[in-house]
Amino acid sequence: MNVSQLTELLPVGVVLISALVVVFLDLILSPKERYILPMAAMAGCLLALGVLGQNYLSAVQLYKSAPPWFAGFAPQSAGGYKTAILGGAFVIDGFGMAISAVALIAGALSVLCSTHNDEDSALSKGEFYGLVLLAVSGMMLLAFSHDFLTLLISLEIMSVATYILAGSERDDVRSGESALKYLVLGAFSTAFLMLGMAFIYGSTGSFSLSPVILHSSDPRNYLVIGGFGLLVVGILFKVGAAPFHFWVPDVYQGAPTGVTALMAVGVKAAAFAMVGRLLFETFRAPGFREHWTGLVAAVAVLTMAVGNLIALRQSSVKRLLAYSGIAHSGYLLLGFLINRRADPAVMEESLHAVAFYLLAYGVMTLGAFGVVSLTREDGRSLENLEDYNGLAKEHPALALCMAVFMLSLAGLPPFSGFFAKFMIFSSAIDQGFILPAVLGILTSVASLYYYLRVVLRMYMPEADSASASCKYAWTSNLLVYGAGIGSVLLGIFPHWGIGMH
Repeated sequence: MNVSQLTELLPVGVVLISALVVVFLDLILSPKERYILPMAAMAGCLLALGVLGQNYLSAVQLYKSAPPWFAGFAPQSAGGYKTAILGGAFVIDGFGMAISAVALIAGALSVLCSTHNDEDSALSKGEFYGLVLLAVSGMMLLAFSHDFLTLLISLEIMSVATYILAGSERDDVRSGESALKYLVLGAFSTAFLMLGMAFIYGSTGSFSLSPVILHSSDPRNYLVIGGFGLLVVGILFKVGAAPFHFWVPDVYQGAPTGVTALMAVGVKAAAFAMVGRLLFETFRAPGFREHWTGLVAAVAVLTMAVGNLIALRQSSVKRLLAYSGIAHSGYLLLGFLINRRADPAVMEESLHAVAFYLLAYGVMTLGAFGVVSLTREDGRSLENLEDYNGLAKEHPALALCMAVFMLSLAGLPPFSGFFAKFMIFSSAIDQGFILPAVLGILTSVASLYYYLRVVLRMYMPEADSASASCKYAWTSNLLVYGAGIGSVLLGIFPHWGIGMH
């Protein structure tokens, strides 16, 4: 192994060093100086993002035929940028870089989402921001993992940090309940993943994510099929897909809003990176593909239906966004539907759509949770729809940004959500999965009802103006307004996100 190859993981190293710096800074700073901690954590994420971009630009110069930012992942990609390090334990490619970028953006914006807490709050201490950075490092490692061992270790680095973060608001009973549910159910799903990995290893004798091929009349095929089924159960839990979605609303509602934003975007992006590795690498053989495509299509339809239908009845904005996130997991699963004759170029196009969707969804979801964290009364975040009555009258700029996020999540032009859904649905239709795509479009139309409920509450209230106050800071403005501008620009100039030439 060339030592220079380790520089490919330098962005992860920057995040881990930043986590240590933030924790040690907390030991020497007075409570009134703790405002430095979120700035240091955010600086670590942005510095890692800069190093990641520099690595990508260096790869483009090295590989003149390198594809756009999100490409280069599909197997046997001609001209694609792929670097295997540590004996193939990690693979650095365009798709992994894209997921890492989404994780870093999620980490930076979730830090901004938590900066308004009181100086005595547990959410303003160094260990909180250190855990956020540790979770982000796990997401990045998961995006680059290329064998079962590194995949499992990276997953646990991310998961353990988020378990603790979910219960970091120790004075809130709901936060503790959220952490306990997440820990128990998360450990349960990890057990399924580990057992599935053991079955695959017992059949192939290798921890690598290299393709698994079924041989006729080979009894080891039963181990592979059983392992695949167990992996599916574990993965569906991690991405919050039906029927393993039941933990999402309770955990999202109970966790601190900044942590919820990190889980809704960063954890989801890392989990879908794992889905891409397994489906398009390990189980990409035609004998496997013709079986799991039907399963993925069924789960996608069920997830879209469950998420959108239950969201229609929600009166809590955080639970509404939780069920919205479940529905968006279903939309993302449509991006993995490919027919048995699909070649690596088709896989790359599918991953373009998935990666862009994750970026667009991340920006608008982080912005929406940023608004939820800003609207407060007596130090408490306002989560019910009634609390947003007349918000446009009291805080017009904040209400405008929230409207942009809602309309973008609904998939209306000219916002980023429209182009993201267009790419996903087009990919599914091109591959012949017309019925799941049509059902996805119909459920997306149905989602307009509950997204517009939020907008109507702000602009056409049924009662007097809301009494909510907004605790503004430059960091909060940066989060909400930056995400709002990003949602608009990614919709008008989508090639900025997908790297078209």
